[in-house]
Amino acid sequence: MATSADGLIRRWIDVFWTASGSLRKLDPSNIRWVYFSVLLIFAVFGLTMLHLGKPKQLLLYATMIMNFALGFSCWHTLALNLVLLPKALRPNWFIRIGLVLTGAFFLILATVSTYYQLTRM
Repeated sequence: MATSADGLIRRWIDVFWTASGSLRKLDPSNIRWVYFSVLLIFAVFGLTMLHLGKPKQLLLYATMIMNFALGFSCWHTLALNLVLLPKALRPNWFIRIGLVLTGAFFLILATVSTYYQLTRM
């Protein structure tokens, strides 16, 4: 889970850094303060949610969200590879079919599990 949290935080820091003019004005060596601030907020939020809520339910919600993210990521990767890569570097049909089917699997899994959780409320 630590690797997942680190990757999530790094991606969002990249988004903040790219989108915010005030952050880009900072000395790049000070990015660590932004990173650790977001990491601290993430950790406090996670510990608060574990303390106040039901940890098992929190895990179920995170799993449902990650399944949607995996399904979307498969299709997004395929679209980017087909649009941005030169023809010589584009994935072959086997990989394309694999990405479509894998994306469909995760999106169907996410939809079914979300529906199941919503009907249990």
